[in-house]
Amino acid sequence: MYMYTYAKESLMTVEGLRLEGASQILQTIQNLSFKKIHHMITVVDAQPTIDGGVLICVMGRLKIDDGSPFSFSQVFVLKAVGNSFFVENEIFRLSELKSP
Repeated sequence: MYMYTYAKESLMTVEGLRLEGASQILQTIQNLSFKKIHHMITVVDAQPTIDGGVLICVMGRLKIDDGSPFSFSQVFVLKAVGNSFFVENEIFRLSELKSP
């Protein structure tokens, strides 16, 4: 699912759940219960940060297993370390509006 590199300093928030450090983030991702996911990315915006990293915002829709697609937004900061990057911060939210 994810092809990012996380570090012990990495922070991720998924639907309000705060995860700290590579081991907690990767364990949470590995414990997700779905079998397949399909991303339909509609927008990607990126900006350089003052310390050589990259701020990225991704919006689109995703479909989990055979369910209906959900809108999502994902924002992350890639931190430069030498000739490589790791995910320093990441926020993921489903943004499907549902009627009450």
